[in-house]
Amino acid sequence: MKLISLLLFFQINTGLSQSAPIDSAQFLSGACISCHTLDKAATSAIPSLVGRSSESILSDMLDYASGKRAGLLMPQIAKGYSREQMEAIANYFSSLDPS
Repeated sequence: MKLISLLLFFQINTGLSQSAPIDSAQFLSGACISCHTLDKAATSAIPSLVGRSSESILSDMLDYASGKRAGLLMPQIAKGYSREQMEAIANYFSSLDPS
């Protein structure tokens, strides 16, 4: 329920509800983009996911969801996704051009 609320909040507050249709992986990644910038050159304590391998992103998400990896928000966020959704998100970010 928290994930759905977060996604609806993101959609409403970013104007996505008025833009062209997007695929489900891009939509699901909206929650990630709230913290993980799309700007690969930006300096932040929270790394960009753009251009990272899908295997690396998926592994991290699975580790957060299982409790193998600790974090402040990521364990709760990752638990809100199914494995298939995590794979779609990982594939989406790895497909983005890091330049």
